[in-house]
Amino acid sequence: MEIKIKAEIHPTEDPERVRASITNLFPGAVEVENAKPGEIEMLAADIGPFFIRVSEQKIRDTARNILLKSIRGKSIRFRMSKQAAFSNMVNFADGEQVLGCIEISIKVEEPERFINDMLGCAK
Repeated sequence: MEIKIKAEIHPTEDPERVRASITNLFPGAVEVENAKPGEIEMLAADIGPFFIRVSEQKIRDTARNILLKSIRGKSIRFRMSKQAAFSNMVNFADGEQVLGCIEISIKVEEPERFINDMLGCAK
């Protein structure tokens, strides 16, 4: 599994707060050295804390629906609110957010099976 996380850093934003938005939901994520200027890119090895937060917020069905619609080949690509992530909350973004979004790409062999394994099968 490969987990890539990317976020644009606006001139009015504190880069440390943007990093915190990412590491709140993906603890242990490591920053990529060659990110584009004005962007932060991180790699994570553990998706567990993200799915634990989804369960704690009782949004498993919503997450399952969004993630299943986000499958592109062997990747799951979705966006989340930076502001919500800074508060340790999962909030999927479907439009533009005032402070921008965090973009997540998860590469796995069988995306649908992975989602169902992490969130339980749909009832």
